[in-house]
Amino acid sequence: MPISIRPLADTDLESAADILTSAFQRSGNWANELRLYREVQPDGYFGAYQEEALVGMVGSTIYSTFAYIGMMGVHQQFQRRGIGLALMQHLLKWLDGKNIPQVQLDASEAGQPMYEKLGFVAHERVFVLQRQAGLLPTLELPRQVESMRHSDLAALAEMDAKIFGADRSRVFSALLQAYPDRAFFLRDTRGQIVGYLFVQESRIGPWVMQEPGGEELLLQAVLSLNFAGTISVVVPETSQRALEILQHHGFEITRTNRHMVRGSTSTIGQRDKVHAQTSLSLG
Repeated sequence: MPISIRPLADTDLESAADILTSAFQRSGNWANELRLYREVQPDGYFGAYQEEALVGMVGSTIYSTFAYIGMMGVHQQFQRRGIGLALMQHLLKWLDGKNIPQVQLDASEAGQPMYEKLGFVAHERVFVLQRQAGLLPTLELPRQVESMRHSDLAALAEMDAKIFGADRSRVFSALLQAYPDRAFFLRDTRGQIVGYLFVQESRIGPWVMQEPGGEELLLQAVLSLNFAGTISVVVPETSQRALEILQHHGFEITRTNRHMVRGSTSTIGQRDKVHAQTSLSLG
């Protein structure tokens, strides 16, 4: 039967969550994540349909200087039929039509050959680390750490843009709306924000440090919160300090992906200062 590709509908989110569970072979809060991501980029998600049944999906977030692709999955029963490639080709054509100069993603080992065929070039590794909640004692909130408020987001976005390489205001606003009282930052002696960390339902990130020195304090703030189940964090290989601190606090590497870039070869941002990504889908 022929496959059609069209924008993902709100009514398809539960089906999309089932697709991702099947494709990634692990459970997750996929529906909640999709709602959050579509709030950031409502028009960036596409589904592959056989008749009216959703069998695959992919999504993207457009920032000011590049786009990030994620949530690329095809139900196991429909894999090896070219659906993933068709989804990617559709999405890349859509992004090209918007004159996006560079596209980034984090590929699994299985997915990397397809992305290379589409013109993506492999860069550094990206690690997923996990820790069971309650494995270590809960820490107290350090006095130097401040809780994030919506009034802090403008200054935060200005600081972050120099490191991430683009304006993430929409992401910060959506995260703080969805997870209030689960974002923290540090100031220097001049009152300027020099580091911050957001905490999602069961994931740490984004986590950025302008200068080294306060990473441990921000992580202690995170570990003062309550979690249920497994805590995850996505760390670029370029942030060795974050890897050291996380492993010291009981996190272990569970998966390895490969950061890949298509289009402009210009280096965007300062990934060595990105201690943790928002996710594998948002960068």
